[in-house]
Amino acid sequence: MTNNAHLFARLQDSNNLPSLPQVLLQIIEINEQENFDIKQLIKIIAQDPSISAKALQLVNSAYFNLQGKFTSLEKAVLYLGAETIKNIAITASIHQVFNGIKRNESFPMDRFWWNSFSCAIFSKRIAQQIKYINIEEAYVSGLLHNLGKLLLWTNFPKEYSLILPLLESQADECDAEKQQIGITHCEAGAWLIKHWKLNSFMADAALYHHEPLDRVKNGFPLVKITCLAHKLSKANGEDQISTFAIGHELLGLNNQQMNSIISGVQEEIENIATSLELTIKAPIGKEEPKTNPLDKHSLQLVTRVQDSSLLTCFLENLLQTSDRYSILQATEQALHTLLEVDTILFFLQDVDSKTLFGCTSPHNRFQELVQDMILPSEITTSLLARSIIEQRIITTHELTSTNKPSLADSQLINLIGRNGITYIPMIAKNIAVGVIVLGIKEAKLKGYARLLHLMANQTALSLHLHEVREKQTKIIQEERLAATSLAAAKIAHEVNNPLAIIKNYFKIFELKFTQSSTLKEDLKILNSEVNRISNIVQQLDNFTPSDKKECENVDLNSLLTDLCKILSKSILYTSKIQIHFTPNPDLPSIMAPADDIKQVIINLIKNAAEAIQEGGNIYLEAHRKDSANEKVTLNRVHLHQHFVEIIIRDDGPGIADEIASNLFDPFISTKGTGNSGLGLSIVQNIISKLNGTITCKSNKDNGTSFTIILPIDNL
Repeated sequence: MTNNAHLFARLQDSNNLPSLPQVLLQIIEINEQENFDIKQLIKIIAQDPSISAKALQLVNSAYFNLQGKFTSLEKAVLYLGAETIKNIAITASIHQVFNGIKRNESFPMDRFWWNSFSCAIFSKRIAQQIKYINIEEAYVSGLLHNLGKLLLWTNFPKEYSLILPLLESQADECDAEKQQIGITHCEAGAWLIKHWKLNSFMADAALYHHEPLDRVKNGFPLVKITCLAHKLSKANGEDQISTFAIGHELLGLNNQQMNSIISGVQEEIENIATSLELTIKAPIGKEEPKTNPLDKHSLQLVTRVQDSSLLTCFLENLLQTSDRYSILQATEQALHTLLEVDTILFFLQDVDSKTLFGCTSPHNRFQELVQDMILPSEITTSLLARSIIEQRIITTHELTSTNKPSLADSQLINLIGRNGITYIPMIAKNIAVGVIVLGIKEAKLKGYARLLHLMANQTALSLHLHEVREKQTKIIQEERLAATSLAAAKIAHEVNNPLAIIKNYFKIFELKFTQSSTLKEDLKILNSEVNRISNIVQQLDNFTPSDKKECENVDLNSLLTDLCKILSKSILYTSKIQIHFTPNPDLPSIMAPADDIKQVIINLIKNAAEAIQEGGNIYLEAHRKDSANEKVTLNRVHLHQHFVEIIIRDDGPGIADEIASNLFDPFISTKGTGNSGLGLSIVQNIISKLNGTITCKSNKDNGTSFTIILPIDNL
């Protein structure tokens, strides 16, 4: 027999407990109502020990990191909210319907539910009689007192099946569990409740409810309440009278109080059973009632749970996506889980060019191939295009000898459609976003049409919102740049006028006072400083929009090498910062304005030097980038181009989080007061005009890295 540590380690992986299908269905149905009473939801949950346990476990977990611990089920439900409770119910039901019942149908579930309900009701009534402060804590403790049985059943089904015959022969329950498994249900249940770190004696209530009375009577009230409730739930007519003495010994209850506790309990349990459409009855002696096979509620739950659980998880994953590829990947994973299909492609619609272009997540095996797939979206002979035009699911099984596939359909069939192809339109609020292409047999789709439509449309909505956000961000950025450019142009114009006048007067003074060498030297210094101011103003003026400069064939290896030499002898010299660059023999030339490239590189290196301050390193690297995935947009001009990637990296302290999120916005500076914060906006403006992208990664451990991607041919 394995030792206890190993057994508890095995329980460590147990996060699911079976739950009543009737309860779960009611929770799902009440959540689907537009307006529902939260108290009604709490009442339903209170009838199910598994869901109650999961709600308390979640609200007291490290995820919420609450200062105090919740032992009140009502407060836990109110804090978590109806949707979270629904997710808990769905998770529990998956285990019950698909694992628990199918794995061990011999478990006496009727007996378990009866004992759980009766012990919970007895605990509540006892707590009321002794004026225990937290009555609901007593109720939940009674409801969970046999939680360990579910743990043992779900984790040790073979061993537990050997325990049931021993119980029928009236063997001691805990001794039988110890003999067959190595731990008792009291120890297992207490371990789980203690694992939730509740600030309560609930774990002790589960651990000691089978202990001798001499030991229990020296414990705290909650343990005594649960122990007495357990004795009452197990007692029949004659045995119940003997419990009066136990009630008096443990809690000082008199006969009148005990009668009040016992009276009407069976009717209350039967009312619960009736309301839940349960067929459980009060057990007679030690006879274990047989468990019925899956009823209509469980069968109905199978379908409901499959749809709801997958869709819930899918929606949660979509909420965490940040770009197009993560949206596609979340959809691919959900479809693979639902249909066990690994052939999934997407065709997204480009409204401007009236085409459908292939796209997948980066991890899809067809990712490289699909980039070259472009199809006019108005070709009605193609099932792919017809799916989005008619907004319905279409399969290649609809093809007949007279209705032959289009060339594009034939190519897809040859590529992925050995079992047939299904086209699922993606529609977001009547906006056609694209089509999902699945390589799957038609028979496997039976019953999934509604769910596939929901998943496809949720994907479409996420893609559409992502596109809207990108366009809106671009508009806002352009408006900011335009406003900043206008202000910069005005400032440059206004400042240049007085500077020109001052310079003219310096020339006049120099001509008038030719005899004074000292004055001439002073005027020369002043003139030099005015020229420096003029250069600064000219940099500000460079921020304004200008006509596109002439592109030329730029040798990046030579340009970057020359810049490294110049900068190492100027702005990097006094700070002892080392700059590192090794020319790449495979680096192609690019068509771009050389001065623009220089301005971008100088600006970024200057920023890096100011961040490092002294004694650090700056690294430059450049290489060809044949994959265009980072630049895939609805503008298909970029899809087939090749790119170069330039990386400027330093080992400085990194950029603060509050600045990093708005790094390229005008007037955002990493250098504190006295700086305009226009440098990176100018850099982004130039890169944008060159049809490129610039991104930044930064943290205090690895410094800051800017990545620039530019098309090789910018004509």
